[in-house]
Amino acid sequence: MNSVYIHIPFCLAKCHYCGFNSVPLEKPAELRDYFQALSREIKNCRDEFNDLKTIYFGGGTPTIAPVHLIETIVNELRPWSLKAEVTIEANPGTVTLEKLISLRRMGFNRLSLGVQSFDDDLLKQIGRVHTARQAVQAFELGSRAGFTNIGLDLIYALPGQTLKDWRKDLSQALSLLPRHISLYSLTYEKNTEIRKQKAEGRITPCDEETEADMYLEAVEKLDQAGLKRYEISNFAHQGFCSEHNINYWQAGDYLGYGAGAHSHQGRRRWSNIKNAKLYTRAVNQGKRPAAFREKLSPVQQRFEALFLGLRMTRGIDLKRYGLKFGASPLEHKPQVWQQWKKQGWAEWNDRSLRLTAKGLLLADSLAVELA
Repeated sequence: MNSVYIHIPFCLAKCHYCGFNSVPLEKPAELRDYFQALSREIKNCRDEFNDLKTIYFGGGTPTIAPVHLIETIVNELRPWSLKAEVTIEANPGTVTLEKLISLRRMGFNRLSLGVQSFDDDLLKQIGRVHTARQAVQAFELGSRAGFTNIGLDLIYALPGQTLKDWRKDLSQALSLLPRHISLYSLTYEKNTEIRKQKAEGRITPCDEETEADMYLEAVEKLDQAGLKRYEISNFAHQGFCSEHNINYWQAGDYLGYGAGAHSHQGRRRWSNIKNAKLYTRAVNQGKRPAAFREKLSPVQQRFEALFLGLRMTRGIDLKRYGLKFGASPLEHKPQVWQQWKKQGWAEWNDRSLRLTAKGLLLADSLAVELA
């Protein structure tokens, strides 16, 4: 095990679109109790990882926690992570120069800012608690604190957002000179405020044509700025791709700690109790906090390796795939691959199999044909 994910489920407020396992923080004591349990879970599993290559603190909002609590977890992992890519997600409204300097000194070398938009009206509409000005300030503070690898998350196809609005967001983001940008089309997840607003007719979703135009506009503008697409939603300057996420897309193994965190090892997959209080109680009682476990069939493993690998622009390494599964991916539904090649959606050689630029636009729907 070389990759670890740490989940911090608390945030300042629940964003209207958020379908992740997160809850607004009610009182500081919740953080103290949660981090104590998180530290205990990691201690109980020390023999499951070694020589860590990536560590990722996600949420929720990890930077809602005081630095001394974050440091307790870093110290648990430090002996195995001296050369690791260590990422922390941050809400722009939860960082100060002092906090960022402390995080940098702890060993964090990658900062991911959840900006989403630089339009204050749109930010308010989707329930974000920071402003565009705070987003710019957070980036500048991160640079001053010594972070040379700062990424931005942006959301497009927001209700009421025009192509002109999106161009302004892209322009503002690029003016900051980030090393990495992640772009996500708004989705209406179950049990979210924005899905409720849509059902009640209080908002009008972006039409599919405009959504596609926004994505293509971003691909072009980011490429011109030197941010190359390496996965459908992710763009980076050379040397600044997210190694942690690449491990996911290569169907690699990883351990997840914290409430609702997922883990994957070989054919096994499991996830922890989602509720932070119940998770904390289980760990404190000396129990493993896993709430769900499954054993993947060979068919499931192959499909997931295909589905995830095809999201990357470099596609699937045929040698790596063959060593893992004992066959070429082209042997799985060969008629589908030939049809995709004929349509100009996929291409391959003796080294790799990948979707073309045209195929990447259809990736989710194409994956259904491989299921």
